[in-house]
Amino acid sequence: MGLVLSTGAVVVTATAEEPPARQLAGAQDEPEAQPAEDRAALARTEQLRSEAVEVASDAIEQASAVRAEAEQAAVAPEVLAELDAATAELQAAITQVDVAPLTPTDALPDRERAASRSSVDREESALADEDGGSAATPSPGSSSAPSADPSALPTDPEAADATPTAEAEGPEAAEAADGETTTVPDSGDPATAPLREALDRVTRAADAARASADQKRAEAAAAAAAAQAAADEAARVEAEKAAQRAAWKASLQGFANGRVPDSALCGVGFDSSVRLRCDAAEALEALDAAFTARFGHHLDVTDSYRSYAAQVACRANKGSLCARPGTSNHGMGIAVDVAGDVQSFGTAEHQWMRENAPAYDWTLPEWARAGGSKPEPWHWEYVG
Repeated sequence: MGLVLSTGAVVVTATAEEPPARQLAGAQDEPEAQPAEDRAALARTEQLRSEAVEVASDAIEQASAVRAEAEQAAVAPEVLAELDAATAELQAAITQVDVAPLTPTDALPDRERAASRSSVDREESALADEDGGSAATPSPGSSSAPSADPSALPTDPEAADATPTAEAEGPEAAEAADGETTTVPDSGDPATAPLREALDRVTRAADAARASADQKRAEAAAAAAAAQAAADEAARVEAEKAAQRAAWKASLQGFANGRVPDSALCGVGFDSSVRLRCDAAEALEALDAAFTARFGHHLDVTDSYRSYAAQVACRANKGSLCARPGTSNHGMGIAVDVAGDVQSFGTAEHQWMRENAPAYDWTLPEWARAGGSKPEPWHWEYVG
């Protein structure tokens, strides 16, 4: 009996001691898992940094393209200078991230650091209990014993999600409507904070440069459209003038020489007595403006359109100096007689007329020139 009781006591004692043995084994296993968690967290942080650098590098490339367009659009220098400074700051931030050290605490996101601290606190509490003797021989089911049971983990939602997945926490930069990456989410890594700030500055500077370039291009397009409209209007006016000149030429074809009504003739601004075919009058007006600019006074026109009756009178008074009635160019409104120095060969005014009047479609006929069949230095005809 004594042997059985003694043996039973041993068995009972061994059974009572078995659960703490398993629980201590679990307590010894948990610290060994911590380095693996650190390595995973460090790897995750390194991945986040790499992706953040990739986003920033893409932003620099996009900023370079924006700058080229802005420079081509003649954007203000200060806008380009800000974009250059922002890009340089972002490049420096990328370099800082590349050389920043990775540590189990500083490099981890906030939630991972909180979970890591919670795990360390539990380990320290278990060690303190062992040193005080209260946990040396824990009883079965004791809540103070270290345990690998998931129910012993912190219940705080932030701590519970201590290891974010790539889908939930990756640096998936916010995208603009055009699909360009613009920001890097805050992962809690201090090393990427300057990079995020620099990236925000680049984004703002690039947006400003792009908006300015768009405005410049719009202004240039508006100016080009205005210039084209002006050119079109000038062409239209010139076409109308050409059509009018053609009409003026044809307008007298239905009239006999010397029988043209005054309503079909035009005058000039510098002499109200002048009456000519309208295109001839317009050309004489331009010729007079050039002559006046050179000599300081207008052309002195003594005769222009000559009616049939006036031709008869001229022939009667001057003989062969006047054409046979009904054949004179005066009778069609395309000839003038000019007084002053122009009516004398060899003068400066006459020579100027010989050299410049043809540019305005006015000329001295061959027969009227010195050595011609009937020299008349005063007689000029319109040949336009």
